Amino acid sequence: MHNQYLLLIETATKACSVAMASADGSLLAHEYVENAEAGHASLIGPMGDRVIKEAGVQPTAVGVSAGPGSYTGLRIGSSYAKGLCFGYGIPLVSVSTLELIAFMAKKEADTLAADRICPMIDARRMEVYMALFDRAAGRITGDRPFIVDEQAFADEMAEHKILFCGNGMEKCRPLLSSLSSNALFSSKPIEPDAAYMAPIVLKKLEEGNTEDIAYWQPHYLKEFHAVVGQNKVLNRQS
Repeated sequence: MHNQYLLLIETATKACSVAMASADGSLLAHEYVENAEAGHASLIGPMGDRVIKEAGVQPTAVGVSAGPGSYTGLRIGSSYAKGLCFGYGIPLVSVSTLELIAFMAKKEADTLAADRICPMIDARRMEVYMALFDRAAGRITGDRPFIVDEQAFADEMAEHKILFCGNGMEKCRPLLSSLSSNALFSSKPIEPDAAYMAPIVLKKLEEGNTEDIAYWQPHYLKEFHAVVGQNKVLNRQS
Protein backbone atom coordinates (compact mmCIF):
# COMPACT_ATOMS: atom_id res chain seq x y z
CA MET A 1 0.00 0.00 0.00
CA HIS A 2 2.92 2.37 0.51
CA ASN A 3 3.20 3.27 -3.17
CA GLN A 4 -0.51 3.48 -3.93
CA TYR A 5 -1.64 6.64 -5.70
CA LEU A 6 -5.34 7.06 -6.32
CA LEU A 7 -6.79 9.16 -9.11
CA LEU A 8 -10.31 10.05 -7.97
CA ILE A 9 -13.10 11.21 -10.29
CA GLU A 10 -16.51 12.65 -9.39
CA THR A 11 -19.00 13.67 -12.11
CA ALA A 12 -22.35 12.44 -10.76
CA THR A 13 -23.94 15.86 -10.19
CA LYS A 14 -23.55 19.39 -11.54
CA ALA A 15 -20.18 19.60 -9.77
CA CYS A 16 -17.06 18.11 -11.35
CA SER A 17 -13.89 17.19 -9.46
CA VAL A 18 -10.67 15.23 -9.82
CA ALA A 19 -8.12 14.49 -7.09
CA MET A 20 -4.95 12.49 -6.51
CA ALA A 21 -4.37 10.94 -3.09
CA SER A 22 -1.66 8.75 -1.59
CA ALA A 23 -2.06 5.50 0.35
CA ASP A 24 -2.40 7.34 3.68
CA GLY A 25 -5.24 9.43 2.26
CA SER A 26 -3.15 12.58 1.86
CA LEU A 27 -4.37 14.83 -0.94
CA LEU A 28 -1.62 15.49 -3.51
CA ALA A 29 -3.64 17.53 -6.01
CA HIS A 30 -7.27 18.54 -6.45
CA GLU A 31 -9.47 20.46 -8.88
CA TYR A 32 -13.15 21.25 -8.31
CA VAL A 33 -15.70 23.03 -10.50
CA GLU A 34 -18.86 23.81 -8.53
CA ASN A 35 -21.24 24.19 -11.45
CA ALA A 36 -20.07 22.24 -14.48
CA GLU A 37 -23.62 21.48 -15.69
CA ALA A 38 -23.23 20.19 -19.27
CA GLY A 39 -19.50 20.93 -19.35
CA HIS A 40 -18.21 17.68 -17.86
CA ALA A 41 -17.02 16.37 -21.23
CA SER A 42 -14.78 19.36 -21.91
CA LEU A 43 -13.58 19.67 -18.31
CA ILE A 44 -12.73 16.19 -17.11
CA GLY A 45 -9.78 15.35 -19.39
CA PRO A 46 -7.84 18.61 -18.85
CA MET A 47 -8.61 18.50 -15.13
CA GLY A 48 -7.26 14.97 -14.89
CA ASP A 49 -4.12 15.87 -16.83
CA ARG A 50 -3.42 18.84 -14.56
CA VAL A 51 -4.00 16.84 -11.39
CA ILE A 52 -1.64 14.06 -12.51
CA LYS A 53 0.99 16.62 -13.48
CA GLU A 54 0.66 18.58 -10.23
CA ALA A 55 0.82 15.42 -8.11
CA GLY A 56 3.95 14.30 -9.95
CA VAL A 57 3.07 10.62 -9.66
CA GLN A 58 1.46 7.97 -11.83
CA PRO A 59 -1.86 6.60 -10.53
CA THR A 60 -1.92 2.98 -9.40
CA ALA A 61 -5.73 2.82 -9.16
CA VAL A 62 -8.72 4.90 -10.22
CA GLY A 63 -11.75 5.63 -8.06
CA VAL A 64 -14.89 6.90 -9.75
CA SER A 65 -18.35 7.88 -8.59
CA ALA A 66 -20.83 5.12 -9.48
CA GLY A 67 -24.02 7.14 -9.03
CA PRO A 68 -26.85 7.47 -8.66
CA GLY A 69 -26.65 10.77 -10.46
CA SER A 70 -26.75 12.53 -13.81
CA TYR A 71 -26.77 10.15 -16.79
CA THR A 72 -24.51 12.42 -18.83
CA GLY A 73 -22.11 13.14 -15.98
CA LEU A 74 -21.78 9.50 -14.98
CA ARG A 75 -21.28 8.35 -18.57
CA ILE A 76 -18.49 10.88 -19.07
CA GLY A 77 -16.80 10.12 -15.76
CA SER A 78 -16.98 6.35 -16.16
CA SER A 79 -15.67 6.46 -19.74
CA TYR A 80 -12.74 8.62 -18.68
CA ALA A 81 -11.99 6.38 -15.69
CA LYS A 82 -12.10 3.21 -17.79
CA GLY A 83 -9.81 4.74 -20.39
CA LEU A 84 -7.25 5.58 -17.72
CA CYS A 85 -7.45 2.08 -16.25
CA PHE A 86 -6.94 0.47 -19.66
CA GLY A 87 -4.10 2.86 -20.48
CA TYR A 88 -2.21 2.47 -17.21
CA GLY A 89 -3.20 -1.17 -16.64
CA ILE A 90 -4.56 -0.37 -13.17
CA PRO A 91 -7.71 -1.37 -11.23
CA LEU A 92 -11.01 0.50 -11.12
CA VAL A 93 -12.93 1.08 -7.89
CA SER A 94 -16.48 2.44 -7.92
CA VAL A 95 -17.96 4.49 -5.08
CA SER A 96 -21.65 5.10 -4.42
CA THR A 97 -22.35 8.82 -4.76
CA LEU A 98 -24.67 8.58 -1.76
CA GLU A 99 -21.98 6.90 0.34
CA LEU A 100 -19.55 9.67 -0.59
CA ILE A 101 -22.03 12.37 0.46
CA ALA A 102 -22.66 10.54 3.75
CA PHE A 103 -18.91 10.36 4.37
CA MET A 104 -18.64 14.11 3.74
CA ALA A 105 -21.46 14.74 6.24
CA LYS A 106 -19.94 12.75 9.13
CA LYS A 107 -18.44 15.73 10.94
CA GLU A 108 -21.69 17.69 10.87
CA ALA A 109 -23.61 14.62 12.04
CA ASP A 110 -21.33 14.44 15.07
CA THR A 111 -21.76 18.17 15.75
CA LEU A 112 -25.55 17.91 15.60
CA ALA A 113 -25.63 14.59 17.51
CA ALA A 114 -27.45 12.93 14.63
CA ASP A 115 -27.25 9.14 14.68
CA ARG A 116 -28.42 8.68 11.10
CA ILE A 117 -27.26 10.32 7.87
CA CYS A 118 -29.58 10.40 4.86
CA PRO A 119 -27.96 11.72 1.67
CA MET A 120 -30.46 12.67 -1.03
CA ILE A 121 -29.88 13.21 -4.75
CA ASP A 122 -32.57 15.21 -6.51
CA ALA A 123 -34.63 13.44 -9.16
CA ARG A 124 -37.89 15.28 -9.86
CA ARG A 125 -40.92 16.57 -7.98
CA MET A 126 -40.72 14.96 -4.51
CA GLU A 127 -38.61 12.09 -5.78
CA VAL A 128 -35.04 11.50 -4.64
CA TYR A 129 -32.43 8.80 -4.57
CA MET A 130 -31.43 8.09 -1.00
CA ALA A 131 -29.87 5.69 1.47
CA LEU A 132 -29.51 5.58 5.24
CA PHE A 133 -26.14 5.49 7.01
CA ASP A 134 -25.14 5.57 10.65
CA ARG A 135 -23.22 8.48 12.16
CA ALA A 136 -19.91 6.98 11.03
CA ALA A 137 -21.22 6.65 7.44
CA GLY A 138 -21.69 2.90 7.84
CA ARG A 139 -24.38 1.68 5.47
CA ILE A 140 -27.83 0.78 6.85
CA THR A 141 -29.86 0.55 3.62
CA GLY A 142 -29.03 0.24 -0.04
CA ASP A 143 -29.29 3.09 -2.53
CA ARG A 144 -32.87 3.42 -3.74
CA PRO A 145 -35.43 5.68 -5.42
CA PHE A 146 -37.86 7.21 -2.94
CA ILE A 147 -40.94 9.42 -2.97
CA VAL A 148 -40.93 11.71 0.07
CA ASP A 149 -44.41 12.03 1.58
CA GLU A 150 -46.05 12.36 5.01
CA GLN A 151 -45.16 8.77 5.92
CA ALA A 152 -41.52 9.09 4.95
CA PHE A 153 -39.04 8.21 7.71
CA ALA A 154 -41.78 8.17 10.39
CA ASP A 155 -40.45 5.12 12.24
CA GLU A 156 -36.82 6.17 11.87
CA MET A 157 -37.45 9.72 13.09
CA ALA A 158 -39.44 8.42 16.05
CA GLU A 159 -36.24 6.81 17.34
CA HIS A 160 -33.35 8.64 15.68
CA LYS A 161 -32.13 12.08 14.74
CA ILE A 162 -31.53 12.04 10.99
CA LEU A 163 -29.22 14.47 9.21
CA PHE A 164 -30.53 15.02 5.69
CA CYS A 165 -27.97 16.24 3.16
CA GLY A 166 -27.22 16.35 -0.57
CA ASN A 167 -28.77 18.32 -3.41
CA GLY A 168 -32.19 16.72 -2.88
CA MET A 169 -32.41 17.98 0.70
CA GLU A 170 -33.82 21.49 0.23
CA LYS A 171 -37.01 20.55 -1.58
CA CYS A 172 -37.80 18.01 1.15
CA ARG A 173 -36.99 20.31 4.08
CA PRO A 174 -40.47 21.92 4.55
CA LEU A 175 -42.26 18.58 4.68
CA LEU A 176 -39.71 16.66 6.74
CA SER A 177 -39.20 19.45 9.27
CA SER A 178 -42.97 19.59 9.80
CA LEU A 179 -43.07 15.87 10.60
CA SER A 180 -40.49 15.68 13.38
CA SER A 181 -37.97 17.72 15.34
CA ASN A 182 -35.59 14.80 14.72
CA ALA A 183 -35.29 15.91 11.09
CA LEU A 184 -31.98 17.79 10.86
CA PHE A 185 -30.46 19.40 7.79
CA SER A 186 -26.90 20.11 6.73
CA SER A 187 -25.90 23.77 6.80
CA LYS A 188 -25.71 23.72 3.00
CA PRO A 189 -26.49 21.13 0.33
CA ILE A 190 -23.45 18.86 -0.06
CA GLU A 191 -22.22 18.24 -3.59
CA PRO A 192 -19.98 15.16 -3.83
CA ASP A 193 -16.27 15.93 -4.13
CA ALA A 194 -13.49 13.56 -5.24
CA ALA A 195 -11.22 15.02 -2.55
CA TYR A 196 -13.12 12.98 0.07
CA MET A 197 -13.19 9.68 -1.84
CA ALA A 198 -9.78 8.24 -0.89
CA PRO A 199 -10.69 6.42 2.38
CA ILE A 200 -13.59 4.62 0.70
CA VAL A 201 -11.47 3.62 -2.31
CA LEU A 202 -8.55 2.46 -0.15
CA LYS A 203 -10.84 0.23 1.91
CA LYS A 204 -12.28 -1.35 -1.23
CA LEU A 205 -8.80 -1.95 -2.63
CA GLU A 206 -7.75 -3.66 0.60
CA GLU A 207 -10.82 -5.90 0.32
CA GLY A 208 -10.12 -6.65 -3.35
CA ASN A 209 -13.41 -5.02 -4.28
CA THR A 210 -12.63 -3.77 -7.80
CA GLU A 211 -14.68 -3.62 -10.99
CA ASP A 212 -14.46 -5.48 -14.29
CA ILE A 213 -13.31 -2.58 -16.45
CA ALA A 214 -14.78 -4.01 -19.64
CA TYR A 215 -18.30 -4.52 -18.31
CA TRP A 216 -18.84 -2.18 -15.37
CA GLN A 217 -21.50 0.52 -15.74
CA PRO A 218 -22.51 3.20 -13.24
CA HIS A 219 -25.96 3.43 -11.66
CA TYR A 220 -27.74 5.67 -14.13
CA LEU A 221 -31.02 7.41 -13.29
CA LYS A 222 -32.53 6.92 -16.75
CA GLU A 223 -35.50 4.98 -15.46
CA PHE A 224 -37.01 6.16 -12.21
CA HIS A 225 -39.22 3.51 -10.60
CA ALA A 226 -39.65 5.03 -7.17
CA VAL A 227 -41.44 3.47 -4.26
CA VAL A 228 -43.77 5.54 -2.13
CA GLY A 229 -42.43 6.91 1.12
CA GLN A 230 -43.62 4.15 3.41
CA ASN A 231 -41.58 2.99 6.36
CA LYS A 232 -41.19 -0.46 4.85
CA VAL A 233 -38.85 1.02 2.24
CA LEU A 234 -36.39 1.69 5.03
CA ASN A 235 -35.84 -1.98 5.69
CA ARG A 236 -32.32 -3.21 6.27
CA GLN A 237 -31.88 -4.96 2.94
CA SER A 238 -29.18 -3.58 0.65
